Amino acid sequence: MHILGATGPARDPDSRLAVARTLDEIQLLDARRVCGCDHLLAAYEHAQRAMREGTNLAKTLAVEFVLYAAGERQISDAIRKVGIRDDTEEFALVTFGGLQPDEVLRALDLSRDDRVLEPSRQKLRAFGITELELTSVPLDRASDLVLERVALVDLFK
Repeated sequence: MHILGATGPARDPDSRLAVARTLDEIQLLDARRVCGCDHLLAAYEHAQRAMREGTNLAKTLAVEFVLYAAGERQISDAIRKVGIRDDTEEFALVTFGGLQPDEVLRALDLSRDDRVLEPSRQKLRAFGITELELTSVPLDRASDLVLERVALVDLFK
């Protein structure tokens, strides 16, 4: 499994995702809703465990991963929350198979830039973290609120 950030030109999401599906088992998210590598790693670990234990809601690891990454129970809500859009220029890319990240980036016309994964107050708010929640934790621990949302998906199943 590889987690990386990338930038690239905004493009029709359906065409970009069609290319992604031909490559390997990968997931492409809007990095404006990703709050660090820990966020994606936690989502991956939860999704992998759900698949292994048979508690998954989705048929594939890639889609189960999106549920956890979004902190949502419904696939459509999860895609709406963290999926790429027409204006997405910053991407979070997770590969689940053996394909090398450079090959994926080349095929998707993206350039690696892990800085787009860094958490920010703006990303936390876009993810749905409230101002009240943000004031309840020290600033350096604010991204832990997203990890909490990832973990809560298990309770909503």
